[in-house]
Amino acid sequence: MAKVAFGKLKITKKEELKTVVINDVEIEVKQYLSASDKLKLIENVMNMVLATEENTFFNPIKVEVIGALEIIYAYTNLTFTEKQKEDIPKLYDLLETNKVIDQIVSAIPETEYNSIINSINETINAYYSFKNSAFGIMEAITQDYSDLDFDITALQQKIADPENLALLKSVMKDLG
Repeated sequence: MAKVAFGKLKITKKEELKTVVINDVEIEVKQYLSASDKLKLIENVMNMVLATEENTFFNPIKVEVIGALEIIYAYTNLTFTEKQKEDIPKLYDLLETNKVIDQIVSAIPETEYNSIINSINETINAYYSFKNSAFGIMEAITQDYSDLDFDITALQQKIADPENLALLKSVMKDLG
């Protein structure tokens, strides 16, 4: 089989946009998100979900809410202030009840949208599978012990201080 140089294909990056009109305002919706932007979107969802969870289980509604907002941020030319982004449930509810999310999602090609949703869910499931695996549990125990070792070392240093040692002896004497 003869090799063909990639350059002979003469392909270029295409930036296709679809326009949706929401309350007389034209919103541009990307038809494809680059691989690096998809990775960033998934990373943002993971970081936000994990920042508010105890890492023992995930809340699918939280994933849906954060995922929907991250999709809007990544796929559209809509901008939001930091203050608007502070209250995630409020922003989501405002967009959802006004059918903005539905209109934007319907403008994204179905295979593109499904790919993002599946990737988010697979990444989250893989994370929690790892955290609950024997290796993940061992890693957590190791981390707990390393934190404990640090605390013991700090305690030993405090006890070794002559002033603290005198106080400790005095307390021990009073306790009997």
